[in-house]
Amino acid sequence: MAPRIKRTLAMTARAACVTFVTFSSTPGHAAEVHVLSAAAMQSVFKDIRDEFQRTTGYRLVPHYGTIGAVNEWIIGGEEADVIISSSQSMPSLVYQGKVQAGSQTAICQTSIGVVVAAGIELNVHSVEELKRALLAAKAIVYADPARGGAAGIHVAKVIEQLGLTEQIRPKLRLAAGGDITEVTLSLGPTALGITQISEIADKPQAQLAGPLPEELQNYTVFVAGVPANAPQSKGATALLKFLRSPKAIAVIRGKGMEDFGSDGGSE
Repeated sequence: MAPRIKRTLAMTARAACVTFVTFSSTPGHAAEVHVLSAAAMQSVFKDIRDEFQRTTGYRLVPHYGTIGAVNEWIIGGEEADVIISSSQSMPSLVYQGKVQAGSQTAICQTSIGVVVAAGIELNVHSVEELKRALLAAKAIVYADPARGGAAGIHVAKVIEQLGLTEQIRPKLRLAAGGDITEVTLSLGPTALGITQISEIADKPQAQLAGPLPEELQNYTVFVAGVPANAPQSKGATALLKFLRSPKAIAVIRGKGMEDFGSDGGSE
């Protein structure tokens, strides 16, 4: 084979490789579904991922953060096929032109609970019981409100409402969000954490002491939407449909969350 032909074929092959790599890593590529999601949904996606990939042929590529972080990512122009944020945040993202109007689907909602090491008996069913538990704990863990997590912001308000901010400040441990259970367990049996119940379920060595008393409770509704800059994606459609399937609903309920049925909801 002539040297010129060899060089031409080599250059063509290299160009093809570059094109393939670039194409494969693009969020809109049909083989992948890129998701920017609130960390509270992490346990759900962990359990449905294999089934979703097997039944649809799409590879799920999630990236988790606090609700505040997800909002910052999408406002900053980070690419994704689907985002999952809160019902409070989504209208603002639509108004700013960051999420397609009419693309929102309510997936589920979760409440806030107290996590302790397995085997620890702790009552938090009333306001007074919760106050005693907070005062008795050697360490109290929740998500740093500055990071924009819905649970962390609410927990800080609850502590202030109970008049305990200064009393317990020395033993507060602010975590990143999504890791509250793990950080709590690392601090030993005298620590307690306060976070979304979905972030407590199924965690080894962890135990849900109970949800916050109803008068102090906060419910976060998680809503999926399609970014305004996302190309038309059959993978995104497949994921939104799967999140309303019996399999996904069963997992959502198993995480202590409340689903909105097979028809979902719209914002």
